[in-house]
Amino acid sequence: MNVIPSIRTADRYVAYLDRVIRTDPGRRAALRRGLGRPVDDALVRRSHAVVARWLPVDRPGRAVESAYYTVAALIAAQPARRQEPEPLPTAEAESVDPPIASEKQEEAERPTTSLGGTLGVAVRDDKLNPTSVEERLHLLCRQDISGLHRHLPGLVRQLAAKEMAPDWGRLLVDLSGWGHRRDQIGKWWLQDFYRATNPVTTTSATDNDAEGEDQ
Repeated sequence: MNVIPSIRTADRYVAYLDRVIRTDPGRRAALRRGLGRPVDDALVRRSHAVVARWLPVDRPGRAVESAYYTVAALIAAQPARRQEPEPLPTAEAESVDPPIASEKQEEAERPTTSLGGTLGVAVRDDKLNPTSVEERLHLLCRQDISGLHRHLPGLVRQLAAKEMAPDWGRLLVDLSGWGHRRDQIGKWWLQDFYRATNPVTTTSATDNDAEGEDQ
């Protein structure tokens, strides 16, 4: 069963992971060991204590289950950040428990950035090599579920080396939908990549309009 999380649920999961990783080095290490491995791998077993409570109650499809574990492992594998003083908790910050089944998603979803968009920004800002990133993104978009989760850590490591990270909530949503709408999500990633690397300026848009009128 493919239960795609909302962005709000995905963001709450990411906030929960961030708290676990900052406060529990043992669980962070356990999550990191599962990076790039299938969910049924022996090295992933200790990740269940962190991830399982967030999975849909009905047995999730393979894409959804893999998405939750991979995002947890990717976040755990990010370089350790300098510890900042803990802010006073707010009601929203404290709300990082799994969503209740009957919970209504009434709030408008926030703007998001796909993995392709983040990679495009890195290329645009001369942080990553455009040719190699473009080729790796195309390769990633052709993968099945297993291949996607095997190849993804390499691209995320490249971003981390430049002190960049994906929009984790959006990534969880996209990975969860890979099983039945891979082509659509891959198209979005590529479109966002090329939009970021070749932004439309006011001048270029005016030129295009003029060319259309001349034809």
